[in-house]
Amino acid sequence: MQFFPEDWINGTRFLTQEEKGIYIDMIAMSWDKPIPKERLPFLVNTTWEKLSDYIKDKFIDLGETIINKRVYKDVSAYEEYIEKQRVNGQKGGRPKTQKNHSNSNSNSNSNTNTNSKSKIPTELEFLDYGLTIIKQLNKNPKEFEFSLKAKYHSWIDEGWKTGHGKKIKNWKNTLNNTIPHLKPIYNGRTKNNTGQISDSFAREIAEGLQSK
Repeated sequence: MQFFPEDWINGTRFLTQEEKGIYIDMIAMSWDKPIPKERLPFLVNTTWEKLSDYIKDKFIDLGETIINKRVYKDVSAYEEYIEKQRVNGQKGGRPKTQKNHSNSNSNSNSNTNTNSKSKIPTELEFLDYGLTIIKQLNKNPKEFEFSLKAKYHSWIDEGWKTGHGKKIKNWKNTLNNTIPHLKPIYNGRTKNNTGQISDSFAREIAEGLQSK
């Protein structure tokens, strides 16, 4: 994760010096895995409930754990990039861009469907769809609830864009393509406790999505 002085100054202008110290510690701690709320008194000498709203607003609250929004966005974007590079490498390089030969009439007729697909869903609708897909893939939905919530908040914070800054036009299709890269969480730890999913696990999910 890169450090940008201007972003830091703008993002912490309403924090006290003590709060800035707590905040930077929490950012570092959430880099490899979510922070259990019950450990905060030992880590930063305060509880989640006593933290100011200025700090709380910078984290995703997932019940028993929290994770910094910027950290999650950066880690997710990097892991998605690495996975896409790996997949493209197996296919012999980057896929060629397909030209759209649809005429203006077909584009006009699809405007209504496009608008409905690009509409930002509620968190409940997003989770319901994502967990349903994961369940259809014979995976445990509870293990992916954290990652789905974090992904939703990350896209919301970016103005409904992916971690690469690409506008989300069809959120269900985008989520389908994202699910193979999501990390199942076990009590605040990833599936293999290394911060990354295995190649075989990602391929298994991707193949399941393609068969739907």
